[in-house]
Amino acid sequence: MASDNFAGTWRLLECYGKWSDGRISYPYGDKPEGQLIYDGHGNFSGQIVGSGRPEFESGNLLKGTEEEIKTAFEGYIAYYGTYEVNESKGQVTHRVAGALFPNWIGDIQTRNYEFEGERLRLSTQPIKGSRADLTNVLLWERA
Repeated sequence: MASDNFAGTWRLLECYGKWSDGRISYPYGDKPEGQLIYDGHGNFSGQIVGSGRPEFESGNLLKGTEEEIKTAFEGYIAYYGTYEVNESKGQVTHRVAGALFPNWIGDIQTRNYEFEGERLRLSTQPIKGSRADLTNVLLWERA
């Protein structure tokens, strides 16, 4: 079963946005890192950290400047919750219980998936933009 293939820990290899007008964007820089965990019992956790995030000059988590906090927040995403796999549609649905981005809490996010050996490719449903639609693509490798 494909749902059994999800169980385990995954390491991020690629993260990019494909626009319907042909543009490619890299929301977390060209060398992001990340970890995605599916526990095989319906729970997941995912994190992505952007490349090149600078440290806070103060060295204190609660004493960053506005710019340091903005850069740190925009260069990181984390969320967790439960998941279900729909093999006939080739989709995995994440039910978000907690997230760095508060608007995702309680959200349901569906990803298209495909396995390529020990790799897992996830892609978002198209996100409507003012000029073009965006599909985010993430390639994970079993850790």
